Amino acid sequence: MTYKKDRLDNFNSIEFVKDIERKYGKQVASNVANSLLRLSAVSMNSNYLSELRSPRYVIRLKLHPITGGLIVETINDKMKGYRYTFTPSKVNRKKVNYD
Repeated sequence: MTYKKDRLDNFNSIEFVKDIERKYGKQVASNVANSLLRLSAVSMNSNYLSELRSPRYVIRLKLHPITGGLIVETINDKMKGYRYTFTPSKVNRKKVNYD
C-alpha cells in the first residue's frame, strides 16, 4: 500500500482522483470522486468532519482493498476518531478507537 503525507491545505482533490484513475481505473476513480463530493455536501450541513477543526486530528484517505471504495478516517493524538464509509445513498460515520 502506498502512503503519501501532505498538508490538507495543500491537498489537490483533482490530482488525487487522477492518480487513483491511473493506478486503479476509471470506475474506482469515479466512485472515489462521488464519495468525496457526498462527504463534502453532508459535512456542510452536519457535524461530519467537524473534528478536523482541532489541530490534534489528522485525516487519512484510503481505498478498501476488495471493493475499491473510499474510506475516510480521522484520528487524534489519543488514537481515537471516526471512520466514514459510503453506500450509494448514505455517508456512514462510526466512532473508532485505533488502539
